[in-house]
Amino acid sequence: MPTLARALLYARTLRHLRWEQWLYRPLRALQMRRPPRPAPPGAVAVERVRALADAVRAWPTPPTPAVLRAADAVVAGRFRFLNHEEVLTQIDWQRRYVSHLWSYNLHYFDYAPELARAFRATGDVGYVRRLEVLAEGWIRGTAGGRGDGWEPYALSLRAVNWIYALLLLGEALGPAARAAMEESLRAQLAFLQRRLELHVLGNHLQKNLKALAVGGLYFSGRAAESWLRKGSRLLWRELHEQVLPDGVHYERSPMYHALALADFLEVADLLRAAGQPVPEPAVARIGRMAQAFGVLCRPNGTLHLFQDAAQGIAPRRPWLDVMARRVVGHGIPEPAGCLALPDAGYFGWVDAVAGERLLVDCGAPGPAYQPGHAHCGLLGFELDLAGRPVLVDAGVSGYDGDPLREYVRSTRAHNTVSIAGREQSEVWGTFRLARRATVRAADQACPDGAYRFSGACVPYHTRSAIHRRTVERVGGAWKVTDRVTGAPGAPLTSYLHFHPDFEVRAAGRAVTARADRVAVRVEPFGVDDVVVRRGEWGAAPQGWHCPEFGVALPAAALEMRLGAADDHEFGYRIRLVEEGRDA
Repeated sequence: MPTLARALLYARTLRHLRWEQWLYRPLRALQMRRPPRPAPPGAVAVERVRALADAVRAWPTPPTPAVLRAADAVVAGRFRFLNHEEVLTQIDWQRRYVSHLWSYNLHYFDYAPELARAFRATGDVGYVRRLEVLAEGWIRGTAGGRGDGWEPYALSLRAVNWIYALLLLGEALGPAARAAMEESLRAQLAFLQRRLELHVLGNHLQKNLKALAVGGLYFSGRAAESWLRKGSRLLWRELHEQVLPDGVHYERSPMYHALALADFLEVADLLRAAGQPVPEPAVARIGRMAQAFGVLCRPNGTLHLFQDAAQGIAPRRPWLDVMARRVVGHGIPEPAGCLALPDAGYFGWVDAVAGERLLVDCGAPGPAYQPGHAHCGLLGFELDLAGRPVLVDAGVSGYDGDPLREYVRSTRAHNTVSIAGREQSEVWGTFRLARRATVRAADQACPDGAYRFSGACVPYHTRSAIHRRTVERVGGAWKVTDRVTGAPGAPLTSYLHFHPDFEVRAAGRAVTARADRVAVRVEPFGVDDVVVRRGEWGAAPQGWHCPEFGVALPAAALEMRLGAADDHEFGYRIRLVEEGRDA
């Protein structure tokens, strides 16, 4: 994209920014050039540390075989992030391995608590010695505040992981290694306090504040008390800013929702363990997050993949359920019938007996000042039939440099309609969004076991055009009906994406999808042409499902095309086909 055009697109986003972003963006580069100061004076808060250690050791994180295997891999120098493994017997902490995000994961030290738990389960001091070597290598290799590891987001995650490892290991960690890690932690937290990501906000700022709060609980002294006051005060402010009244994290991603829920649960539990107050309004809002998560994920724990969401990153549902019971007094519910998260714009239906589950996306594309994880998926949906995902969202396979980044955010990667081949919102770059689609209507009704959703949205590029959609459950089948007005002569394409397990065969305009013993028939109406695409690259990739970072699976995608939007109804019916019956 030409530099001027990119600048103009960026300028359009400025009106959405919070004042912190206006203030801190120009200072960011200068700020990061300043090296960290020496560690501030202070010591470990001994009495609090005992209580914190008891709390962390009581969390529902048993040393499963998977945890032990992951710890053994790290001891052997094998590091696996984003479904890519590298053997690093000697780590150059200044080098960027594989990708920026992969190297970030290396600096997060998520493996530090895993090594600590493996030691507690087995008594094998090899896990402890490996952590000592890695931590000492990081401290020496990044001295002076150099490298990706001193970016505030990576620093925030690592600081918490180191503190959790210190709490889990206790006296098993050598005195010299413990002293070095604690001195480094004090310097890192002091560095972080002056570099909160107020220019990014969202989940980045939340991680910064969590690190300050946890560090302030672990250490004592004037600096630590400042970290605790600032971290906890601003964290609860961000809780009410970032979590909508219906309990959904405002980036509207089930993955980031689960990550945020875990952070708030952990901090609240640690504050209570240390005898610190947790505001009742904060506890109530965290409770609503737990309730909302029952809508955003299936009972088996798999997430609905709306916005930037992938499996395998956020804490699992059983862990969140136990922690929610511990902190807010109730777990993650399993809703039935109508599903409604109106502030986030998620609506749907669950019939556990029939194994049916629908979730429709009809909400604004993220917070106005931070829409970096938003996709062009308005009026799209995911649908499970016979207890398994059938029609799915594309998910996300990566961020910077990922070849499918443009695709997974695009309109054509979602179960919705494009007008004139344009995107719903003006997406550009890895995390950029300029002019946005707007929601005009969203409503649902559930009379006597039936279901009906109706919604409408307007794309950014044609404000006179309105896409209206109804989704109905009638007689055990589903019917999706679309109508586009205000765009005379514009070609339309309705997209439908199957889970990669399904093989799709076309017979005329109808298609049948089969996986194991489940068969589903889709019968389009009001369209001119139906095309099935799967695993295609080129200028406009199509037919990919990305359930995890680093994973892209070929999956059948239907494109149902109309030559012009003439204000008439079109859509499709979806029904299960009985086993053995000719579809």
